Amino acid sequence: MPDVFLFSCDDCNHRFSLIKDSHEEEYDKDYYLNKHKNWFENPDFELYEKVAFHISEASSRTILDVGCGNANLLRFLHTKDPNLDLTGIDLSSVQGFENVKIINQSFIDHNWTSNYDLIASLATIEHITEIEKFVNKVYEKLNSNGLFFVMTMNDDSILYKTARLLRKLGFPKPFNRLYDKHHVNHFSHQSLKKLLISKGFKIKTIYLHNVPLKSLDIEHSNFLEYHINKVSVSILFLLGLLSGKTYLQSIVAQRE
Repeated sequence: MPDVFLFSCDDCNHRFSLIKDSHEEEYDKDYYLNKHKNWFENPDFELYEKVAFHISEASSRTILDVGCGNANLLRFLHTKDPNLDLTGIDLSSVQGFENVKIINQSFIDHNWTSNYDLIASLATIEHITEIEKFVNKVYEKLNSNGLFFVMTMNDDSILYKTARLLRKLGFPKPFNRLYDKHHVNHFSHQSLKKLLISKGFKIKTIYLHNVPLKSLDIEHSNFLEYHINKVSVSILFLLGLLSGKTYLQSIVAQRE
């Protein structure tokens, strides 16, 4: 790997990366406007509905979105229920809006005074190097019986398995894309559950799902390669749904 050293755990199928010197990921405007443009311009509303369902089911009122990015989830939740107490935290310079508070700081380092009924973390935990410290902080900032809704990629998915196979066959490009420096932790379904349970959480609900194809920033050098890659991903997404090994996984865990 050009930017990272990649390691794996045989016990729980977890993979993690150590970024090489001078290759740190930067979360500047280019990250949102160019590198992951489709991801941020095409929110996964089906996933947002699941978050909203658990908020409603648990009668949660105070919500924190960790790694809120451009605040798409918070905007959605505010539209669903303007009376929710919504807060987001992110290293980027996104601004608050419509009674939604945004904290531009590290979640782990911020000096908190509030606790929350539900903490959401969508496509964020894979960027965190100190994952145990991160999950401990989530647990600490939840109210009693509070919920942690965490979504991340699934290293057990058909997509990841295919990328690893193609690398062995001499086609490393998909592998290098998935294991690039932008993700330092690659959770299997087993390793994510194991982490949450070890930190005192009770697993409440599990979702195995994909992302809308239009949300993907598909790497390509020409028109033909783009469409070949898109069709290939579509097929792998379908196989993932049929086998229960989808590209994404979401777990709703409860503080006991």
